[in-house]
Amino acid sequence: MIKELDIISKATKDYVIATNAKSFDDFRLIYSLTNIIMNEKDKNRNFKYTKKYTLKKIDKIVSEFLSYLNPYYMDYYNIRKNDGSIIFDQNKDIQDNIAYSEYDDIYNKRIIYIPIRNTIEDAFSIVHELFHDINIDETQPNVTRLFYTEALSLLGEILLEEYLVKKQIKDAKIPINYDLYCAKSKAIEVSFNINLLLKYIEDNYIDANSIISIIENYPSNYSNDISDTIYKIVDKEELTLDFEQPYILGTLIATYMYDRIKKDKNNILELFELNQELKNYDFEQVLDYLDVDYCDDDLKQESYKNLENCYKKYIKNR
Repeated sequence: MIKELDIISKATKDYVIATNAKSFDDFRLIYSLTNIIMNEKDKNRNFKYTKKYTLKKIDKIVSEFLSYLNPYYMDYYNIRKNDGSIIFDQNKDIQDNIAYSEYDDIYNKRIIYIPIRNTIEDAFSIVHELFHDINIDETQPNVTRLFYTEALSLLGEILLEEYLVKKQIKDAKIPINYDLYCAKSKAIEVSFNINLLLKYIEDNYIDANSIISIIENYPSNYSNDISDTIYKIVDKEELTLDFEQPYILGTLIATYMYDRIKKDKNNILELFELNQELKNYDFEQVLDYLDVDYCDDDLKQESYKNLENCYKKYIKNR
């Protein structure tokens, strides 16, 4: 265990040096958003699928949903299928594989990888990754997209669930239930990362005793998530904050945008326009577009409250 703690200590120091982090202010925004998700009580969710779906059936479901949502998205889906960008992996030994989308700049091609599990989850994976592909920037890494693309993909899943529930499709609520479960786990992971960094910034070092103290400050029911986080940091030999924090913002922005759509169906245009223009906006411009008020590098308290209320409302109404 001492070796693992030494790796965590070095990873924390390396992050502070690389980012030149100075104080809590450098993490205030994501820390506050993380607490919104962590403070939501756990609920017993159903993650067990009861019905099998063929790829042909999944493709039909996705096509009909996209046609209903936006005919352009239906056309886009067909283009990506026809140009070979979408890889439907039907290998039986793929249980641990994860869907993803990326732009391969070596071969100058898009990749949308979907491991087929023959459950309704496949439809959600397709929609999620297709939305990522719509707003991908082929020319350069885009920080704004990094933070907001998860919001748009998760919103696509939320709208798909709403559509499928109305159609009385079996197991329609399970994928989002799992997304919400993962959001809580990711929030704990982000929180742990930030507390490591704050301890280092406060003392100008972090040792095994400090790390153990941070671990012990978490409730016992968080122990599995903390253990998983420690394993990932040790395995990568670096903190996981940068990888996981977009999911925190994405979850809250998605439920916020969904609430706006429920209040005014015309707000669905925000999804379509951001999907097209995300790479042309900076971080604050997206907040302006969505009427999220901020000041300097932080959100205003009213904005935090709005995000929290929309998240709680979404959770409660499930």
